[in-house]
Amino acid sequence: MIFLKSVLGGILAVVVAWTLIVWAYLWRLNVITKRQGSTGLMAVAGGWTYLLHRPLVMILLTAAFGVGLYLTTHWASS
Repeated sequence: MIFLKSVLGGILAVVVAWTLIVWAYLWRLNVITKRQGSTGLMAVAGGWTYLLHRPLVMILLTAAFGVGLYLTTHWASS
């Protein structure tokens, strides 16, 4: 049972990290759009999906899973 809790904790940490990464990306995109002005169509709707192809994002998500796994295991074993 401790393994299941650990994996769920890791998955929850990845969900939180992904939410923060997408929020930061969209916030930065919004700042750039306000600075440069928006003329014509903007490709914002699916632009965040390219984040999965960035190595830094994958490293952050892997680290978040590891930290969530460790913290949940530590919490469940005590």
